[in-house]
Amino acid sequence: MTISDPRYYQLAVQASLLIWGINFLDFSASLLDIALVLSAALLLQFIFTKYYHLDFKPLSSINSSMSILLLLYASQPIWLLLAISLAIASKFLIRYQQHHIFNPSNFGIVLVLLFSDQTWIASGQWGQSMWWGLLLLGFGLIFFMGFSRLLSSLSFLTVYAVLIMIRAMYLGDPWLIPLHQLQNGALLIFAFFMLSDPMTTPNSAIGRILLGLLVAIIAWGLQFIYYIPNAFLYALALCSPLVILINKITWGTQYQWPHTLIRRKLCE
Repeated sequence: MTISDPRYYQLAVQASLLIWGINFLDFSASLLDIALVLSAALLLQFIFTKYYHLDFKPLSSINSSMSILLLLYASQPIWLLLAISLAIASKFLIRYQQHHIFNPSNFGIVLVLLFSDQTWIASGQWGQSMWWGLLLLGFGLIFFMGFSRLLSSLSFLTVYAVLIMIRAMYLGDPWLIPLHQLQNGALLIFAFFMLSDPMTTPNSAIGRILLGLLVAIIAWGLQFIYYIPNAFLYALALCSPLVILINKITWGTQYQWPHTLIRRKLCE
C-alpha cells in the first residue's frame, strides 16, 4: 500500500497560494525572490547533508521556503535569504536526540522580525472569502496526516478563538471585532502549515493538545496584553523547547515521514 506524504499536499497548497497571491493579491514576492529563496534553501540543505553524511531530501526545505515566502514581507531580498538560511541551519545545528527543536520556517521568520525593522507580516492580505478557502485547505491535511496529528493546530485554533471571544465579551465589544481578529490568513497558514509539523510537535496526542493550548495562551497574552502583532509566531518559538519536556512526561511514537517507513518495511 502506498503511503501518501503530506508534504506534497502542503507544497501543492503553498505553491497555489503563492501563485494566487502574486497574481491577484499584490504579493510583494517577485520571481527573483522565489528563485533566490528556493536556491538558497536547497543549496544549504545539500551542504549540511553532505557535511553530516546524510541523505539529501529537498522536500522539507522547499516547504520551509514556501512558508517564508507566504508569510514574510521584506524591503530587500537579503532578509528573505537570511530567514531561509537561519531556518535550514537550525535543523542541523539546534538539535536534541537527533531531532531539530524549532520549526525551521518559524525560527527563521521570528529571528528576522526581532532583529530587523525591514521585515513584517501582512496578516490581512487574504480577505474574507480567501480565509474560508484557507480553512478548507487546512482541514484537508487530516486526509494525509490523520486527525490525531493535527491536534496541535486544532487545539490552538479552538483555544485562541475562545480566548478572543471571552475578551470581547468582557470588554463589551460587538462580535464583528473578534470575528475580524480571527479572520487572519497568516493565522491559518501558521496553524495548519507550521504548527502541524509532525517533526517538531509532541509524540503523544495529549502532548500535541497541550502544545496547542500553550501556544494559544501565550499568543493571546503577547497579542492583547503586550500588543505584539502576529504573536502566535513568537509563541511557537517560545514553546518549541517545551516539546522535549512534554515528550518526557507523556508517551508517544516519534513520527516518521512515509518514505522512511516504506524503506524500513522493504528492509525487514
